[in-house]
Amino acid sequence: MRPACRRGVALGLCLLGGTLSGATATRADEPNPATYWKVSEVRVGMKGTGRTVMVGTRLEEFEAEVLGVMRDVSPGRDMVLCRLKGCNLEHAGIIQGMSGSPISIDGKLLGAVAYAWEFAKDPIAGVTPFEQMVKYVRSTEKRVAAEGPNLDRGATRSTTRIQAPADPDAVDDFLPAPMAGGALGGMRPIATPLAAAGFGPRSLAFLNERLGPLGMAPMASGLAPHEIVEKEGDRPLEPGSPVSVALVTGDFNLSGIGTVTHVEKGRVYAFGHPMFGMGACALPMMSGYIHTVYPRASVSMKMGSPLKVVGVLDADVSTGIAGRLGEKPDLMPMSVGVRAGRYSELVTYKVNVVREQTLLPNLVMAVLANSIDTEGNLPDELTARMTATIRCAGREPIVIEDTYSGARYSGPMAAAALFGEVGRTVGLLARNPIAPVRIDGIDCRVDISAGSVAAEIEAVRLASDRLEPGQDLRALVTLRPFKGERRTEEVVLKVPKDLPEGAYELVVCDQANSLRRRLRNDPELLEPKDLDDLFRLLRFQTGPKRTTLYLHVALPDKGLAVDGQALPNLPASARAVLSSARRTSGLALRADAIADKTTPWVVEGAQTLKFNVVRDADLAKRVE
Repeated sequence: MRPACRRGVALGLCLLGGTLSGATATRADEPNPATYWKVSEVRVGMKGTGRTVMVGTRLEEFEAEVLGVMRDVSPGRDMVLCRLKGCNLEHAGIIQGMSGSPISIDGKLLGAVAYAWEFAKDPIAGVTPFEQMVKYVRSTEKRVAAEGPNLDRGATRSTTRIQAPADPDAVDDFLPAPMAGGALGGMRPIATPLAAAGFGPRSLAFLNERLGPLGMAPMASGLAPHEIVEKEGDRPLEPGSPVSVALVTGDFNLSGIGTVTHVEKGRVYAFGHPMFGMGACALPMMSGYIHTVYPRASVSMKMGSPLKVVGVLDADVSTGIAGRLGEKPDLMPMSVGVRAGRYSELVTYKVNVVREQTLLPNLVMAVLANSIDTEGNLPDELTARMTATIRCAGREPIVIEDTYSGARYSGPMAAAALFGEVGRTVGLLARNPIAPVRIDGIDCRVDISAGSVAAEIEAVRLASDRLEPGQDLRALVTLRPFKGERRTEEVVLKVPKDLPEGAYELVVCDQANSLRRRLRNDPELLEPKDLDDLFRLLRFQTGPKRTTLYLHVALPDKGLAVDGQALPNLPASARAVLSSARRTSGLALRADAIADKTTPWVVEGAQTLKFNVVRDADLAKRVE
């Protein structure tokens, strides 16, 4: 069994070091300092015992001998090195899922097993002093009390520019950055087994890519049988018991497995290292059950399952996690309906997802992708029609409704590409730099059919390349459907009556190119000043459809956007001054005359050509 943990641990709450130095009165639910060792009292050769669960919920003891104390392995952090013996640890080594296993010496708590070497020949563990687990948890509690529960979330700030994605289906926009830190004295936090029940291989690969850098070890798992849940689920948590921290519950289940270090009047301490290093948080804390220990040459692991929710994890700091028994978690409901084929029945999956802003986008993506994976291998050529409704407190729902087809929606990354727009929208809402947004729920419906309806823009010709202001510009667009005959669509755009004479560029394009042009032309959209602006941007981005053919004609510049403020109709001299790099950043306000036409196909590509706008007299001369 190897403690559940994660990489990137060391720098979690270094910024709290100054707070920890002062003496603090002991809270009513805080452990009595007389019951645990101070680091300064620990000596080489001291011997004690540890507790953990290897199978089921039965507590077992192992021996521990202090090999040394490593001071300041990271700012404000010490580590006690211990050689472990018993519970077959000589064979299995330190085990994932063992994180938090308490070690006591002479009846006083030393700390939690938390670090290990991979491919180690002996079961030598890094133990986080319980003294420091209590201090860092206390510091987070003080910050929450002083600054409120949203201290780690985006409070109201000044205008911040949001980067427009180069690819509307990109999934990298909402990936969490890998945590800093890693090995401490050559040892690493014991990776946390992330038990995934109901998740398929492709979804597990997605989770591993997104959460692996954060010290998670996603693995296929299953839920405990009903009789075990009923028999063992209400067993009180005690030092050495398995504890599960849930990320997704319901028809799919995703939860990290570790071990309880200490329980004091409803306050639970565990892991001995961070789970995600979020500081203040709110995750479901569940009792757990260990099926077996899987020995491996690198790092062995406990295979476990969550049982019942027993409280809420509210602190995730660099020295461990802590929660409170009896509290109820606040989760985000989510439903996904999938019909994979004309004659298939609609299957609906319902889950609840944690609201943590750094995790929510990837968890939503994992649930959406997995709902498709449950249908087995999808056709190599497919068409998916999706409607996703994102409900936010106090706002009109954001609705994403579109058709998806083509090469990017086939193969192992099809699901990720299909739901990329939903994931990115959730990411912008959850981690926006303006103010907290509560997502009340997400409902999604996907209908999948075999065959591709993608069509490439192959060529464009104009009925006439010389037009007077106010006339119709007629573009004949040749589309080449995938494995189909070429088709021609006519798109008509009325030339503005006040358009000056001159040469102009016509762009016929798909949804992605049209959206990029619109955002480039209205740069102030990417600098929302409040939540109204943010929701306006999101609705703007989800407006264009993939089945629509777009025609753009660039019009003369109409002014500047300076610090997010639109300044239209500026004279040339004013534009020159305001756009000077020495004064401010001024972005040209451009506008396109736009026409569109809905087609039966998912349009791809872009074509550009020129045309001229002339007055009647000039046109007559050229005709002569």
